[in-house]
Amino acid sequence: MRTRRLYEPGQDFERVPGGLHLVVSMHGFADAGNTAELVASTLLDTLEHRTVAGFDSDLLIDHRSRRPQIRFNEDHLEGYEPHAIELSLVTDDAGRDFLLLTGPEPDWMWERFTAEIAELAERLEVATITSILSFGMPVPHTRPLATTVSGNQRELIVKYSAWQPNTELPASIMHLLEYRLSEHWPFASFCVLVPHYIGNTGFAGPALKALESITNATGLVFRTDALLESEREFQQLVTEQVASHEELRTLVHALEARYDAFMEGSDIRSPLVDDDGDVPSADEIAADLQRFLAMQQGQGDDPLQQ
Repeated sequence: MRTRRLYEPGQDFERVPGGLHLVVSMHGFADAGNTAELVASTLLDTLEHRTVAGFDSDLLIDHRSRRPQIRFNEDHLEGYEPHAIELSLVTDDAGRDFLLLTGPEPDWMWERFTAEIAELAERLEVATITSILSFGMPVPHTRPLATTVSGNQRELIVKYSAWQPNTELPASIMHLLEYRLSEHWPFASFCVLVPHYIGNTGFAGPALKALESITNATGLVFRTDALLESEREFQQLVTEQVASHEELRTLVHALEARYDAFMEGSDIRSPLVDDDGDVPSADEIAADLQRFLAMQQGQGDDPLQQ
């Protein structure tokens, strides 16, 4: 007997045109700064879209480790928000359609999920696949964000990959999708390198970099006015706070010097590692900044609360 699919096609599934780009922006393990989640919400909030396939989150998500939200309103419950993993047909700001896969990273059935994404890509005759990840690294918030690019699109790797490590790391579903699907489709993964002392603060810079990367890979066009304004406000507030604290200025200047030297082609191996070649921990590099910003809560000028 055939195993039931993890996804259910929507009523518009058969009307999806072939040859579209597929963008994967799922949040979870590899999503520093909530980058993929913010990218997904920005696209779905600002662009015309409709769901063409939905996945069974009861089979894929561990709800005890990632509990859905529900609202308690005085004397009753309302507004239950279950996890949703969906494939949407979206129209960009130039009128071009593309496919967008969003939702939380599955906890279970990675191989089945990956195989069914491949099945969907084949059924819908997907042209290319572009995925978004992010990782917290010791880079300064005052410099342009960089990306590590992987996949089988060599021209994108050469042009946009600032850091190309050789290392082992815990895998995410995004990594498995690239590993399996890049054998059959043009595939590019953009991992945005996020200042890890900023944390998950609503910092819009990584999402802007991710959207720019999608444009570079696919030619799709997106409105970013709201993100740009949020980024300007965030940078101004953080700059004011750092300027008032000598230890934080020293920290940021050190990160800037390392970043600038690497980007200028010096002998430094990477702006992301120390003299021993190890990636410093968040505690080693950013504890002072995090504590200082946390102290601003309730004072009306904390960018982390924006």
